[in-house]
Amino acid sequence: ERSFFFSFQPENHPGNCWPFPGSQGHVFIKLSVPVIPRAVTMDHVSGATFRRESISRAPKDFAVYVSDFSRGMKEEHEEQGTFLGQFTFLAALNPTQTFQLKEELSGFVNYLRLQVLSNWGHPDYTCLYRFRVHGDPPKDRGKVSV
Repeated sequence: ERSFFFSFQPENHPGNCWPFPGSQGHVFIKLSVPVIPRAVTMDHVSGATFRRESISRAPKDFAVYVSDFSRGMKEEHEEQGTFLGQFTFLAALNPTQTFQLKEELSGFVNYLRLQVLSNWGHPDYTCLYRFRVHGDPPKDRGKVSV
């Protein structure tokens, strides 16, 4: 399995994504500042570029976990971390959607795991364009989206 570092960028132009093979995959996300996560936003290609062929490559069902990556998660089969919620991204409805996390955390986290469980039908790959985490940072920073 390959290691890959990718920075999600604010531009979601066609092709400016992280493609992974098949309809399932995961990515560990290192936050720029530690937060108590409250919500996440998934973005896909928007505007005139948002066509049926693009929708099939969008994530459909996904789950979010507090990752144990920072403590040295080494194996794929190890526990995925603390479950924060499972959601369905309705790509044809709106290319930008925000989901409130179901689990309230009391502590700050540095890493999340985004687990894509399915896409909208593309047999070969799935494209992640942008994924944002919204939460409460340490008191000296104010609310942030990272």
